[in-house]
This record gives sequence, C-alpha cells and structure tokens, in this order.
Amino acid sequence: MALAGTAVLGVGQAHAAGAPAPAAPALAAAPAPSCVEGAGAVVFFRYVTVWMTNNCATTQRVTPTWNLEMDPAPGCYELQPGEKAEFSRDKPIMGTNWKFQGLVTC
Repeated sequence: MALAGTAVLGVGQAHAAGAPAPAAPALAAAPAPSCVEGAGAVVFFRYVTVWMTNNCATTQRVTPTWNLEMDPAPGCYELQPGEKAEFSRDKPIMGTNWKFQGLVTC
C-alpha cells in the first residue's frame, strides 16, 4: 500500500563551510535573527552577491532574498557560530533593478 504525501528530507545534515543546503519548502519565511548579518551588492546591473556572517551563539540556517524572483532560488546556508558564507550569481538579464532584501530563515 502506498503512502501518499510522505517524503524523506535530508534535514540536519552537515554541510561544507558556506555551501548551500538543499532548500526545504517553507510556509512563511521569517526574518533571520539580528545576530546573522547580511550585505548585498549588484555590480554592473548583472552580478548579485550577498555576504553572510553568523554572529549568533548557535547554528543558523538562512537564505538571501531579493526584490525579484531568482530561478533557481538561492539555496539555504547552514552557518555555524562565527562562520561566513557568500552567495554570488551572474544573472542573465541585464538592466533589471536587483535589490538585496535581507536574510530569512530556512
């Protein structure tokens, strides 16, 4: 008998420093704690980058958000206390107004 609606997710797996974890579906993303810092930049209207630092005492899972939808969406980063990570992507569409919105939990 098949079980409908069940799935096995690899939640809680260890990830390499700064490597994104597979994004898990979220009902509503909450803002990341204030102890996780994020700064974003857009270079030449095309290259988007976010620098993330976990200044919390605990491990945090965050993903960067932008004012426009990215396809594929940025992954979820699992950051240990004191760890830094960088998300960077070359967007194929030039001339759009990309703006970093902040970090959300994932």
